[in-house]
Amino acid sequence: MATLAPRTRDSIAPARRSFALSTPAAIAIIAVTTLLFRLGSLFPEQIDWDEWSFILMGADVAHGHLPFAHQFDLKPPLIFFLFGGVIALFGKSLLAIRLLGTACVIAAASLVYVTCRRPAGRWPALAGAVICAVLASAPFGLSTSSELPAIVFLSGAAWCLSRSPVSMRDAAIAGLLIALAVLTRTNLALVALVVGLALLAAAMLAPTHVARRSWLAYGVAGAIPPLLLALIYAAAGELATLKLAMIDVPLAYSGQLGMGEVAREHAMQSYYTAQRAPLLYGPPLLLALVGLGGTLSALLRREGRWADVMFLTLAAATTGSLLIGGAAYPHYWLQLMPFLGIFVALGVSALTRWTAALRWAVLALVALPAAVSIAAALPEAHSPPRPIAQAAGYIRQTGGANPTIWAWHKHLIHWYLDAPQLSRAGVHPDNLARRAIIDTLARHRYVGPDEVGRLMALRPQFVITDAGGKGLGWMRADGRPADAWLAANYRLGRQFGDVLVYRRR
Repeated sequence: MATLAPRTRDSIAPARRSFALSTPAAIAIIAVTTLLFRLGSLFPEQIDWDEWSFILMGADVAHGHLPFAHQFDLKPPLIFFLFGGVIALFGKSLLAIRLLGTACVIAAASLVYVTCRRPAGRWPALAGAVICAVLASAPFGLSTSSELPAIVFLSGAAWCLSRSPVSMRDAAIAGLLIALAVLTRTNLALVALVVGLALLAAAMLAPTHVARRSWLAYGVAGAIPPLLLALIYAAAGELATLKLAMIDVPLAYSGQLGMGEVAREHAMQSYYTAQRAPLLYGPPLLLALVGLGGTLSALLRREGRWADVMFLTLAAATTGSLLIGGAAYPHYWLQLMPFLGIFVALGVSALTRWTAALRWAVLALVALPAAVSIAAALPEAHSPPRPIAQAAGYIRQTGGANPTIWAWHKHLIHWYLDAPQLSRAGVHPDNLARRAIIDTLARHRYVGPDEVGRLMALRPQFVITDAGGKGLGWMRADGRPADAWLAANYRLGRQFGDVLVYRRR
């Protein structure tokens, strides 16, 4: 590592610069294109039920409760504080919540740009940032999810750690940012550990690239957010609840599948996702592979830069963190998008240095997925029907004061009606049937030993589910006689689109 070459931006940027690109102009381009990529996700009511759970947890925070003290969902608390802040400021605005996700993508892509300006050059850096925004807005993701704030923090850490030498201040800021990422996505604790060990090793083996005590500054600063959080919960008498939500349940959840099974699931889903939109995913992957190959080749020849080492370290650690989560969902890939954008920038830089003729081909490879993304977004850029809101209006008119509601799906209805959850663990409906979650909560007496049975015995006034059978599906998978119970106790009151409203007989 001590022989890393001190290459500069001027030595690797394209020799001919037809147009100067300022940083404010680049960020403006990133912001405008990101808004175009995400137009289709700003207005629909229904994107994914995870987002509705974040909204319900955020609404609880906006009402003055600490996350988990009143109700539970399987995410670290920072995402709920962010949602709660948006709801407190803008009320029941889905658009405001979707714009939070858009702001996160703009911030992450902008940080990819400023990170790559020196090692790749300004135009390749812009290409990487645009690709980061394209894929962070792709259909496999969610409009506003916990991954999006996390990639802002990861991108900021990459910017700080790619400098050479890494100063004490750089290391401290990186530690703070990665700690915030961990408080948004628990799996990223692996990244925090790996980066700390990398800084410690570099301080001993390559002291010209890092301050001697950078690892210490990183660790001390990184300890501040979790310590402050623990103090807040301790002052509220909820420290045990924080431990349950941040440690006990995530550890149980991560044990559902082994690393090999998770890797196979991700590989299979990646294959089918790429097949559905090859023009969206193929060109970025090709450019990123060029950048990754060039980076590895330079390091093997001992001609790499310190930035290359940190890019690879962060990307590898983040990839590893996906494999220990106990589940494999496509939206987890959002955590890799900053690093894919970085390697795209390096790939574009390498290709455009080889020959001028490649510049047009590279431009096409960047423009094609951007065009595909915009073409997919524009038809959705309108205000479609909102069947969950319509169902809420029906209940408001016919259900009397304070109706009791059990949502097996379409649980955004609780937000529209300000209707309380009937179970602390039921913010995300199928948490009640995920044994790793519900059994752990029950062992710690957060809920009773049979929450679903208790709710069935309660016979709430309304049951809300979907016409596609997803709500019934998790009930059946839990071995519950959901169909018979529903038929015996309820009748279909109304249907609004794919939202079914059952009334108690």
